[in-house]
Amino acid sequence: MITIESTDKEIRVSIPRGEVDPVQLERMLRPFRLENALASSRMTDEEADRMAEEVKDRWWAENKHRFLPSDPA
Repeated sequence: MITIESTDKEIRVSIPRGEVDPVQLERMLRPFRLENALASSRMTDEEADRMAEEVKDRWWAENKHRFLPSDPA
C-alpha cells in the first residue's frame, strides 16, 4: 500500500519495495528531480539553449555512424 503523509514542511510518499520495479520508480522520480534541479538553477534560457545545442552536436558527432552509411574506401 502506498501512503502519503503531508506536514507543513514536506510531503512523504512511502512505497513498499515489492510494489514498484526499481526502473519504474526511477522513471517516476526523474521529473521531480529535474524540476528540483531547475528550480535552484541560475542558468539563463540562452545558456541552457547553448548547452543543449552543444550536447546535441557532440551526441551526433559520436553517433552519426550508426545512422549514416560509411563512405566506401
